[in-house]
Amino acid sequence: MQDQENTATQSAESMSSRGAVSGAVLRADAMLTPAGAIPDAELEIGADGRIAYAGPARPESQVTHDLAGHVLMSGLVNGHTHSAMTLLRGVSDDEGFMPWLAAVQGLEQHLTHEDVEVGLELAMLEMIETGTTAFADMYHWDAALIELVRAAGMRALVAPASFAPEAVGFPGVSPWNGADATDHTERLAERYADDPQIRLAYGPHAPYTCPPEFLRDIARRAVERGIPIHTHISESAAEVEQILERYGATPADHLDSLGLFEADVLAAHCVHLTPGEIELFARTGTALSHNPVSNLKLGNGIAPLPEFIEAGIRLTLGTDSVASNNTLDLFEEIKTGTILHRGARQDAAIVRAADVLDIATRRGAEAIGFPETGALEAGRLADVIALDARGSAATPFTAASLVSHLGFAATGADVRRVFIGGREVYADGRHLTLDAPAIRARATAARERLAAAAAAAAGS
Repeated sequence: MQDQENTATQSAESMSSRGAVSGAVLRADAMLTPAGAIPDAELEIGADGRIAYAGPARPESQVTHDLAGHVLMSGLVNGHTHSAMTLLRGVSDDEGFMPWLAAVQGLEQHLTHEDVEVGLELAMLEMIETGTTAFADMYHWDAALIELVRAAGMRALVAPASFAPEAVGFPGVSPWNGADATDHTERLAERYADDPQIRLAYGPHAPYTCPPEFLRDIARRAVERGIPIHTHISESAAEVEQILERYGATPADHLDSLGLFEADVLAAHCVHLTPGEIELFARTGTALSHNPVSNLKLGNGIAPLPEFIEAGIRLTLGTDSVASNNTLDLFEEIKTGTILHRGARQDAAIVRAADVLDIATRRGAEAIGFPETGALEAGRLADVIALDARGSAATPFTAASLVSHLGFAATGADVRRVFIGGREVYADGRHLTLDAPAIRARATAARERLAAAAAAAAGS
């Protein structure tokens, strides 16, 4: 493990200067800001990686990036995923949640640390090229993997997953059990305490996999150390029924009885929250990741986003893993998250595209611990994406239709430029911090090996 950490650190150092931008001035047809859409827009990035100016084009500016035919917006924030599971894309596409989970966990038992590395790198390729600049992740995490994120230039809230004190979550990857993962989370949090790209969280998987005393201990430690918690809550009706049978309470109420919401919590899915639990989340400031495509694909239901918004819950938008979604394109979540509730409630005004775009950027950044990002305005860190608006789906285009275009027509395939903290990491289809062809080749080989290992295990 030490060799892996040293190699990753060297990789981060060797790539740290690639794509650096100092004093860049971007000119585009339009730009989405907290004040609204600005036509003929200009954004200046200072030498400190922060936005020095965001507004109408200035005649005297020395433009370094002429992005005619493009629009600018803040980088997207993926509020919940399991990056390394890119290697499991397409596994068990047509089964319900519990059979799907069993199929996925069967393959995960054959993962190696190298598999997790390439799975993470593949996820970052896809996230960057579809406009995501920050993400919240629960899986196996150690310093070597964190250094891969730092080298790629992304921001991440990383939560080493745990299931029970004695349970080893990923036996081929690491010997860590739940108690080890909890201890390592604290050491990693101390190591990366001042890092602008990395935040740490405890990652107890869910109330149906983690025993009460383990969750109570994590809640206590989270409060004492100021480390947040990232977990799954009420993802499926089967989970709610199971927790009611075991503990006589719904999942969120059960976790509340253990003191979990005294800590800073990011809860994923929350499809089946009761009105009382929604009020609990609002009262305690609990953040919630809404993952509409994953919830639909696995047949888990439709989370009540309108009620979440009305209650004032801290919200972010997530894809979940590609094993339950198949893509990491947050533009798909933005459109689905907007229109899903309109159809379900027969009310076209119940969720607005502008609100979902805000959840996918500014509000999401705050929810996962990066409040200095998430919007294009002076003083914030320059996490910026440029989308091509010259295609048929964008025509006719005006700045007045920018929110409409981004909310209903844009896709991740439109992304042409990505800057994170002022550093250019993606330019016209070219990754500047990741070796895309090599990563895709390694990922393909890793998936073939996993399939062969699972088949051999099944036949033995």
